[in-house]
Amino acid sequence: MENVVKNGPEVIKKDVAYDGYFKVMDYTIKDGDSEYKREVFERGNSVAGVIYDTVKKKYIFVKQFRPSSGDMVEVVAGSMDIEGEKPDEALKREIIEETGYKVDLINHLKDFYTSPGGTSEICSLFYVEVSEKVSEGGGVDGENIEVIEVDYLGANGTLFWNMDGGEMIPPYELIDAKSIVAVSIVETNRILSDMADVLTQARMRTL
Repeated sequence: MENVVKNGPEVIKKDVAYDGYFKVMDYTIKDGDSEYKREVFERGNSVAGVIYDTVKKKYIFVKQFRPSSGDMVEVVAGSMDIEGEKPDEALKREIIEETGYKVDLINHLKDFYTSPGGTSEICSLFYVEVSEKVSEGGGVDGENIEVIEVDYLGANGTLFWNMDGGEMIPPYELIDAKSIVAVSIVETNRILSDMADVLTQARMRTL
């Protein structure tokens, strides 16, 4: 008897269900002999970055109004809505628009689906270093973006500030998924790097 390999589900048709500021597609999916439909939010891919000012020794975040949740502190991010634009180019543009900073260094960290069950969006995440502000920032097209300077990051997506007297302000807990992922990756990498340095120094002392 021959083994029969069943093909998995596949998208066989896409129809536009809604086309406004964003687009919703109606996917027809075939799975064996059956078919079913799913609505998928298509807003294109996006970019996001954890920004570090090497002169001020502070991380740069932004606060802006979101219709679904009100004011929110986030990493700088935006849609890749210019045809042919590469992810690193898109983030450099967003950083200038939102914060006014010119990018000195940009390193790719990770790509991830923001919500694979409901949207096709892939977010490209970067670590960025800046040192010079070359424009006012504040966003475009009616955006009202405020730059937030942060002293320390927490591995679980928290932000910390120093008070003038040296005391720490209670940590701010990020509630935005891309920002939590970004901060957690950057801080985890820093901890691992510090551990590697300590181990290297310990080995050198034993030689």
